[in-house]
Amino acid sequence: MEFPKMTAVCVCGGCGRTIEKDYVFCPWCGRSRVTDEDCEEAIESAFDRIEEKQYEKCVQRLEKMEERLDSLAEDLDVLALSWEMRK
Repeated sequence: MEFPKMTAVCVCGGCGRTIEKDYVFCPWCGRSRVTDEDCEEAIESAFDRIEEKQYEKCVQRLEKMEERLDSLAEDLDVLALSWEMRK
């Protein structure tokens, strides 16, 4: 026998009815569950995550550039040595 999946619920501050926590608005009275303060925190958190991802991408690109430069330096050393040996 399979039981139905339980969902997280809360009580609406407007009408007092039980609603799912995932709801942004109460389906009974239409009151928003999200306050302006919650929105500001969510937006700030989202921007923090975006900045963090951008920083991580920049670090990854710099590491790849460093690897490429090291490889080019090695190739240049080989070319310079072979040029010197030709003389």
